[in-house]
Amino acid sequence: MSESEDDWLSLMPTEPLQSQCCGSGCKPCVYDVYQKELAQWEEAKAKKDRRLLTKQKEESCNSELNPDTFTAFKISSVEQLTEDTYQYKFELPGNSSLGLNLGQHIVLRGMVNGLEVQRAYTPISPVNAEGYFEVLIKCYKAGLMSQYIKSWIEGDTVFWRGPFGGFPYSPNQNSDQVCAALPEVTASQQKL
Repeated sequence: MSESEDDWLSLMPTEPLQSQCCGSGCKPCVYDVYQKELAQWEEAKAKKDRRLLTKQKEESCNSELNPDTFTAFKISSVEQLTEDTYQYKFELPGNSSLGLNLGQHIVLRGMVNGLEVQRAYTPISPVNAEGYFEVLIKCYKAGLMSQYIKSWIEGDTVFWRGPFGGFPYSPNQNSDQVCAALPEVTASQQKL
């Protein structure tokens, strides 16, 4: 294999591990992002043009949610509510808000024993909360993500991406109308 072939292989995106999919039907799922990056890499390689590889940042520190990249958020408080349940408060810049709609969730990324794990959580802070958002998390003794979460302390930085999902709602709408408006199960949800 020529040196240039080795160079191209070093730029090839890495397929996500099963632990990196939270199983919540995110759009885009980590597998969707991988397929997009792989197609981009294949096109750049075929045309021998590295400029087509617009490397996307894996992490961002701009404190704005993005479904494609993880964004850093600082923990401003940790409150243990029960033996295994914790409430975490995360800082948002200025008077900004998370801007989630009804039923939306965000995905957390953590590293446990060298394995990247991702899980979906729904913030519990009020919709009009400014400058922060809160997440309530139950930690399980054998849970991979729980091991990571239980180590958090005030001042730590945690990476989230999203928002995903949602729940169609209109005032005075009955449950049959709501169920009819829900999306079908995605391929990524079916494989779980």
